Amino acid sequence: IGSSGWRAPEQLLNGRQTRAIDLFSLGCVLFFCITGGKHPFGTEYVRDGNILNGQFDLFPIEDMPEAVDLVTRLLNGDADQRPRAMEVLQHPFFWSSEERLSFLREVSDRVELEDREKQSELLQELESVASLAIGGTWDGKLESHFLSNIGRYRRYKFDSVRDLLRVIRNKLNHYRELPKDIQ
Repeated sequence: IGSSGWRAPEQLLNGRQTRAIDLFSLGCVLFFCITGGKHPFGTEYVRDGNILNGQFDLFPIEDMPEAVDLVTRLLNGDADQRPRAMEVLQHPFFWSSEERLSFLREVSDRVELEDREKQSELLQELESVASLAIGGTWDGKLESHFLSNIGRYRRYKFDSVRDLLRVIRNKLNHYRELPKDIQ
């Protein structure tokens, strides 16, 4: 049952049939939709072999970390390790803009509390991945008139995740006070 190249590894091996097979197929279909027709396991003739070997390529979505995380989880070769349907629906990939901003605000507030503690492990971990998460410095990724606006109120370190979160939180909390061209 199922189309070649879209079946979970346990289906190909005639193993236990569970709801997890549908979630594997969902991972393939989701990738296909996001990329406009590409398949994570390659061309039609190599897909089943790649599925059995767990060899998939998410390069076309690498600039979408939420999509990479969700698709990777859905394509897990171990059916027991795939997320349940409700987990998929609650994944950040499907969050609205409001949910994403609310999450960032809450994280920023948490980081501010941590900042008051000397040698905060959370803050150290957060900043240890800053260059990977930000891709250098974040000032080059923002428009110049926005940067000049944030610089009026405080100095920020453009290589700091904490400071980027602080900017997001502050601008979100004071959105109505921002000039119209920045809103």
